[in-house]
Amino acid sequence: MYKRFIPKVKTPQMAAKLAILVVVALLAACVAPQGSGSSGGQTASSGPTTIRISCWESGDALEPFQKSIDSFQKANPDIKVSLECIPQDYGTKLLAQLAAGTGPDIFQNGDGDVAKYVQQGAVQPLDDYINGKDGLDMNVFYPNVAKFGQVNGKTFYLTKDYSPLILFYNKKLFDDAKVPYPQDNWTWDDMVGIAQKLTDAGKQNWGFARFPGIADWQVEPWYLSNGAHIINEERTEWTLVGPEAEETLQFLIDLTKKSKVAPPPEAQSDLNLFVVGKGAIYSAGQWEIPGNRDAIKNFEWDVVAYPTGPKGHKPITHGGTYCMYAKTKVPDAAWKIQKWICGGKDWQANVYGASGYSIPSLKAVSKAAWLDPVEKQGKPPKHAQVVLDELDKAVPGSLWPNYQKIASIMGEEMQKVQLGDSTVADGLKNLKTRADAAIQEAIKK
Repeated sequence: MYKRFIPKVKTPQMAAKLAILVVVALLAACVAPQGSGSSGGQTASSGPTTIRISCWESGDALEPFQKSIDSFQKANPDIKVSLECIPQDYGTKLLAQLAAGTGPDIFQNGDGDVAKYVQQGAVQPLDDYINGKDGLDMNVFYPNVAKFGQVNGKTFYLTKDYSPLILFYNKKLFDDAKVPYPQDNWTWDDMVGIAQKLTDAGKQNWGFARFPGIADWQVEPWYLSNGAHIINEERTEWTLVGPEAEETLQFLIDLTKKSKVAPPPEAQSDLNLFVVGKGAIYSAGQWEIPGNRDAIKNFEWDVVAYPTGPKGHKPITHGGTYCMYAKTKVPDAAWKIQKWICGGKDWQANVYGASGYSIPSLKAVSKAAWLDPVEKQGKPPKHAQVVLDELDKAVPGSLWPNYQKIASIMGEEMQKVQLGDSTVADGLKNLKTRADAAIQEAIKK
């Protein structure tokens, strides 16, 4: 299943640093590719130019990749594409390649690591290519989607796909309780009131199938819709403190503590209560739609936008990207395949449009790819259009330096709050202290 990907790379201690150096040496000595752009490339006189592309997909998911690559090579016979698949430990292995100077010419990246690789000087600025002879009209993308690849006013990445957040709901449970379906203009209070009507402790039916995530990036729409922000615009300071942040976190905690419409911490498990018909609502990305289509056979379900908070409706979206290695020896050829992947209809429709797990970033492809299964094949959800509508209001989700380390810290501190081992105010203050230290650690590197 496709999800927004953030490569997980643990912060190394002294022993781990030695291990990584060993890995780098082995990679440089044993698997440094021959004939690739980053290791010298091939000129027209010696045969086709070889371009290396890395990705984290594997298995059957690679079939549409290869088909589109075949189409690209047919249209560009002077370029040969070598697809390198790294389904396990992608981030660690990519970092080792970059450290050894043997990075792929084009590599896939989650938007959580956009700033990191720019700071390391590992990616090539694209503005000269975008505005050059073989350029790319950036209006082919949704504006907020295109912003994923921009750092300090420059474009370093092209977005391949995006994933907004939505709420899923069980229509049968609503019908049984004679509760009207939620509408896209509903509010926080509406949501809690509806969830209370759908909660039946005796039957172990929950208004919320699972507690909304408060320990990762998916919590951001709740904070934004109450006027709180995770990080400043310069990405130098953690700002998730103060009355608005505390009020938001308390609202979410109260779904289990006060209104009791979500399973308490001790009752939460890996069992998907929504799929088995024991939960009425849950929040997630649209990437769960294909899985729900396959798994749910006993009731009808649909999707709706996040509710409007005290400071408005503030959805976010995240996406995946492709970038060009700063040390590639064949940048012109690399640009051609990068543009084919992110700005070409063939790859966008057949690789990302066909899967259903993400939405192609190319406007000309995304609508048909997303809505055809609903309108032409009769698949749920009926209101799939809401996913596209959210883009008109969505902002790119926050990204911050030392992303994975701070995400781990966030998980630790929010778990203490959820279990009652820390107050809301103390949990947010502790998170800020630790997050600020991690940000400065990354900035000083």
